[in-house]
Amino acid sequence: MKPTDIPGLLTKQNVFFNSRATLPVNYRIDKLKQLKKAIQKYEREILDALYADLGKSEFEAFSGEVGLSVREISFHIRNLKKWSKPKRVSTPLFLFPSKSCICKQPYGKVLIMVPFNYPLMLAIIPLVGAISAGNVAIIKPSELTAKTTVVINKIISETFNPEHVAVVQGGVEVGRELLAQRWDMIFFTGSLPVGKMVMEAAAKNLTPVVLELGGKNPVVVDKDAHLETAAKRIIWGKMFNAGQSCVAPDYLLVNEEIREEFLKLLKKAIVQMYTENPKESKDFARIINEKAIDRLVKITENETIYTGGESDRKENYFAPTIITDVNADSPLMQEEIFGPVLPVISFNELDDAIHHINSAEKPLVAYFFSENKKKQRKFLDSTSSGDACINEVVVHFTNFSLPFGGIGYSGMGKYQGKYSFEAFSHRRSVMKTTTRFDIPFRYPPIKKYVLKAIRQVFR
Repeated sequence: MKPTDIPGLLTKQNVFFNSRATLPVNYRIDKLKQLKKAIQKYEREILDALYADLGKSEFEAFSGEVGLSVREISFHIRNLKKWSKPKRVSTPLFLFPSKSCICKQPYGKVLIMVPFNYPLMLAIIPLVGAISAGNVAIIKPSELTAKTTVVINKIISETFNPEHVAVVQGGVEVGRELLAQRWDMIFFTGSLPVGKMVMEAAAKNLTPVVLELGGKNPVVVDKDAHLETAAKRIIWGKMFNAGQSCVAPDYLLVNEEIREEFLKLLKKAIVQMYTENPKESKDFARIINEKAIDRLVKITENETIYTGGESDRKENYFAPTIITDVNADSPLMQEEIFGPVLPVISFNELDDAIHHINSAEKPLVAYFFSENKKKQRKFLDSTSSGDACINEVVVHFTNFSLPFGGIGYSGMGKYQGKYSFEAFSHRRSVMKTTTRFDIPFRYPPIKKYVLKAIRQVFR
């Protein structure tokens, strides 16, 4: 689509939304059912496209993209009628005879901007929230995942009229033109610098946003952790999608007393999962493009590589890599790594690790491995992050009973499951009062006893 075509599409979506066609809950559920069927219909094409774009294995592509998307849709189909009902709330006695409730209304026109790392899932899950809430939407996929975008466009065009949901493809110019339009809500997943641009554009029209920006997610492993399990879970979470996940462990803080033992266990876990030659493993994904490979090479040069470090630009391959003796001013510690590189830093006391985390921007997720419940509580009480896990990494994202999202520089707003419906809904406060009779005390002239009574009410 040309940038000049965007305003016309938005005008059509505005007309469709104002027709109130998206308001009936049964209509929304029917569209969700159609979307689910379309994804299942094109599952093979999706898996092939994700392999072509990112080298994702069938397990990673299904579990991290198709499966999560279908599960989110099913969750909304089962619960949408309950979520969308007005919620009765109490009314103070002094407002008698009134009744109060909170009604959920759609915002209107929604823009969903999708990153390259999970091109299907991070298009579908926000879209499900937008549709459930009764909005119209435009999806802007990443231009870096062309094969997957073709399938997404096929799914959306077969399920929705463009006046309801449309896919707008293109690069930077198309993105800029989209942000120049007036939206009722914007949902963005991506990097911090682009997130700031999105928020700046949204601020011009006071548009609400959900920003999911990632960040440097720390993993703390204390000496009383179950080391072998911790090593396997950390390596799995870090290397899933070749580290190109916003929830991936970004760097490791390990107790000095167990450092050498744990490094050996991390290396052992890499070999167990991806063999001695991960490049030949069918389970290890690829980096998105040569530019990203060059960036990883640059930030790891001059570092102490414990294992890995190999790369192949032609195949977009970067090996699972562990780096030790990392300095605080290292390029590895200045920005989100977004690749299969795990810097390891030692600490002596848990307070040191907590101080290290708190001296940086608040991460999207903080991970802690320890069998000591007091330490677990201390870690949770002493740090701040969008989300947190104890003795686990990454998989909290699959629990739709938990809201997912960042804080500070790692983002704002929460979504998934019910929280996606709420994120895309305006909570409208409504109070109804009868006119059959009227209490006269509020009207001037005010008697002294009325003021005295009011003082009692507002104590």
